Amino acid sequence: MKNIAIGLAIALIALVPGVWGQEQDSIISEVQIEGLERVSEQVVRARLEVQSGQRYNPRAVSRDIRRLFDLGYFANVQAAVTPVGNQVVLTYIIEEKLVVQEISVTGNRRVRDRQIRSVLTTREGQPFLPENQEQDRQAIVQLYEGRGYANTVVDAVVEQVGPSRVRVYYNIEEGRKARIRSIDFVGNELLTDRALRREIDTSRAWWFLGGRYEEDRFEQDLQNLIDVYSDYGRLEVDVPRADIEYSDDGKRMDITVYINEGPEYRVNVLEFSENIVYDDDELLDTIQVQAGDLHNRGQVLRDADLIEQGYQESGYVNALITPQVTLDRDAKTTHVVHNINEGVLKYIREIDITGNEVTKDEVIRREMLISPGERFDGVSVRDSQRRIENTRYFDNVRITLDDYEGEGRFTNLLVDVEEGKTGNFNFGFGYSSEDRLGGFAELRLNNFDITNWPTFSGGGQQFAARVNVGERRDQYSLSFTDPEIFGYPLSFGADLYDESYRVRGGANYREDQRGAQLRLGKVLSPHVTVRTSMGYQSTNISELPFFVNPEIRRQRGQSTTISNYWEIERNTLDRHFDPSSGSVHTLGLQIAGLGGDNNFLKFEHDSQWFWALDEEEKWIFSFRTREGYLTEYGSSDYIPLQDRFYAGGTNTVRGFRNRDIGPSGREFIVFGDRFALGGNLRWVTNVEMKYKVTDMLRVYAFVDSAGVWADTSDFSFGDMKHGAGVGLGVDVPRIGPIRVDYGYPINPDGDQSSSGRLHMTTGFRF
Repeated sequence: MKNIAIGLAIALIALVPGVWGQEQDSIISEVQIEGLERVSEQVVRARLEVQSGQRYNPRAVSRDIRRLFDLGYFANVQAAVTPVGNQVVLTYIIEEKLVVQEISVTGNRRVRDRQIRSVLTTREGQPFLPENQEQDRQAIVQLYEGRGYANTVVDAVVEQVGPSRVRVYYNIEEGRKARIRSIDFVGNELLTDRALRREIDTSRAWWFLGGRYEEDRFEQDLQNLIDVYSDYGRLEVDVPRADIEYSDDGKRMDITVYINEGPEYRVNVLEFSENIVYDDDELLDTIQVQAGDLHNRGQVLRDADLIEQGYQESGYVNALITPQVTLDRDAKTTHVVHNINEGVLKYIREIDITGNEVTKDEVIRREMLISPGERFDGVSVRDSQRRIENTRYFDNVRITLDDYEGEGRFTNLLVDVEEGKTGNFNFGFGYSSEDRLGGFAELRLNNFDITNWPTFSGGGQQFAARVNVGERRDQYSLSFTDPEIFGYPLSFGADLYDESYRVRGGANYREDQRGAQLRLGKVLSPHVTVRTSMGYQSTNISELPFFVNPEIRRQRGQSTTISNYWEIERNTLDRHFDPSSGSVHTLGLQIAGLGGDNNFLKFEHDSQWFWALDEEEKWIFSFRTREGYLTEYGSSDYIPLQDRFYAGGTNTVRGFRNRDIGPSGREFIVFGDRFALGGNLRWVTNVEMKYKVTDMLRVYAFVDSAGVWADTSDFSFGDMKHGAGVGLGVDVPRIGPIRVDYGYPINPDGDQSSSGRLHMTTGFRF
């Protein structure tokens, strides 16, 4: 267009009467410029070769016209020559291009302005080209159609708002978004349509749910299909196009995805390059894809990550593994070489801790399983981070490396923490026919420091105060624990408690317990801890009816129990709160009879396992089993009721009342309400499936079983009682976990309740 305009301007010069005759040797008396509105005259004159006082030269005028066009500001430039006496006046007649002063987009609610503007060729501040207006309008329509809005209407309006300036309006009526009616595939033989649909997030509408089309998500889905096929050895798979067709009313859309699966490739040769620390056989044992296997592109990349992780966890923190794949298209095989850059073995120079404004450094350092001077160990670092996180003092824990500038084989370990709320105020409430209406409140300070007045925080100690008040049960307790007493690797704790329990109602009896214990603990390894405690308990049975059952009457009055408890625990849980994998096992022995009135031995075992059933760790299966055995020794022939085993209720079998499983008797031998006598043998199992709906919401399904027997000779599987139910858990930020369970008894006896029970607990953090 510009060349045509220049040619016309030059032709006009040639057609001016007398220009090539009389006036071409005339002197130019004046050079005039007409038609400028936006562009400065100085800008134009600076480009002119022809000046007043010169002889008129048509070729120079032609060159001026070309220069003015080159500025890009003008739609048309002409030259006119007017004789004045023996001289001429030269006039440049200029038509400026229209410039877009503003682009306005209205009516768009579902697509952002910047996304619409990105498809436009017209830009603010640039020349307005009328031929681009329809092109831009269509681009907006196509943008909306690509996002599922088939009924979108776009109007383009141009308004002149000043000299050579226009405003462009794009008015949009978005209409209703179409929902996906079908997703079909063409060209797929290896994988069925159903299998492919499972690999993409875009889904068909089901009734009034789902079926929304999102362009970005669909583009990622197409890439996911390529990745899926590459895991089946189809390394040349291609998705050339995906067609979208709309129904006549624009409310439904059908998607057809075309696939070229390509040939299948297998691994012909698999090699390692530049490996010195580990030989080929060791590396082959690490990876999954071997020579002769189907070439799984995703697994080859994961194999490289496994090798790299192995090096890094062994101290070669800068190791880099790069898989190189060569295709033999004729033989349909691949040659895989894992190129290994091992780097230098690193040692820990210093451990720097940052971000802990309240918590003392020593509280964090005692959780570290690696020390300065040691070889870097990735497993120890990862376990250390988990141990720090499990203290729940911090909202975030990051452990990174910072190479020491002095020597290349040393690195600093940087532990950066973000402190969170470590105080908890928990409460719960409930109702049961056993305990009636009751509730509890608990103050727990998990980062307590008894020496840091007045904040009493930052020392990693634990302090708890609990109150439980109800119609039939009252409990008060205080607890203190220091994980490292006086700087020694021994934990120390002390507990005080006072509990009263009105057994089965006012017509029966009252049980009061008061006691205290001192605790010591020692960590034997990262996963094994041994603990011991010495406890004193005073029990008083009062308000007994005259003809009460002899099992209760022989406890009339006050008795004391002095006991020593030993426990060993192995804990490999990935985290203490809401674990997804690992297990915890505990063996305990209580020896009562070191003074006081009661002599017995109590053996207890508790094991719990957790398994993540999917890679995202959304489905978690757990199994727990608890066993206990009691026996008298010495001259004792009786074990107090409060020390026996019981089952039923929130912590054992949900759906049954508290202590409702096991031996029982009548209050008055042959009549009266039944009450739990407890037993010397107990077995409890809990099976639970958890699904993490979100990071905050979880749903549960569980089956509980338990049996309690007076003696080992009474054991029978037929006495086991079972309960099942569902639960809902919510983890509210800055408040804590809330869980509600509903359990239903499966096989209650005639004197046991057959109705389900609801339990709820919650907690507040501060």
